[in-house]
Order: sequence, then C-alpha cells, then structure tokens
Amino acid sequence: QTRTIRLPIHVTKELNTYLKVSRRLTQCLGRNPTIDEVANEMGQPPARVKKLLNLSERTTSLDLPISKDNERPVMEVLADEVFPEPDVCLEDNDVIHLVDSWLDELDEKQREVIIRRFGLHGFEAATLEQVGRELGVTRERVRQIQMEALRRLRRILVTRGLSEDILLMD
Repeated sequence: QTRTIRLPIHVTKELNTYLKVSRRLTQCLGRNPTIDEVANEMGQPPARVKKLLNLSERTTSLDLPISKDNERPVMEVLADEVFPEPDVCLEDNDVIHLVDSWLDELDEKQREVIIRRFGLHGFEAATLEQVGRELGVTRERVRQIQMEALRRLRRILVTRGLSEDILLMD
C-alpha cells in the first residue's frame, strides 16, 4: 500500500522492526505491549519509538466523501480552528461596542487607564507601573484612577439593570 507522504527507507525499516517486535511481544504477553516495552526490546528510547509511531499514522484526503452513504467531503464537516463561527464574531462585536459605549462615559484619564490595564483596543494588558509611566503619574495614582473607573462602570451597569457578571460571561 502506498503512502501519501513517502518515508525514508531507514524509517520504514524501523517501523517494520517495531511492528515485528510488537507482534512478538503481543504473543508472549497475551496483550498489546506498552511503548516502553517495545522500546526496551528494540533498544531504543521510548521517545524515539513514540516519534516513530507518529510517523506511521495514515493520512487521508479531506476531499474524500465522509462515507459510502454520504457524499459530502470530510472538509465540510470539520470545524475551522482559525476563524470563529460568524455568530460568535457578531456576538464578540456586539460586546466590544457595548463595552466601548460604557468606556465613553468615563473621563479621558479613567478610559485610558482601563484600556491599558485590561489590554483593550489592541493594547497589551499593562502593569500599574507601565501605565503610570505612559500617563506620567505614579502607579498608586493609576490604581486609584482604576478603582474610581471600575466603581463608575459598576454604577453604569446597575443603572442599565445589568450585573457586573455580564462582563465575565463566555
């Protein structure tokens, strides 16, 4: 049987050795041997044998049908791990706009502190010290501004009938 990705001859030989040793140990032990047992028998480190086994895994085309009964290609049913679902994007976008509207109700310094401390609007989350340096104030003053801003944000949420827990939901 041919492979999609050709393995070098020495790797193929090692795989064949692994299979022979594994079959022999299965007969002797009456069960499937562990990787450590096969590695010991082959005189190889277990990590090498694990790597060898990973190379032996078969690949399949994503264009093949799911089954004989279902003609849809495998690719159509796999989740895209790079791009989120459209509804998740819309939800995230709504949350961003909502948070931005709340931040707009803070004064400029409070808004800047919250944005920088929590890594919003493309900023990395920063320490009190870092924000203090950026804004030209002490870290204690940044902490005070942050606490004032958070209290104000809580009041904004309460006046809109929302719980602060809404910000922590997945």
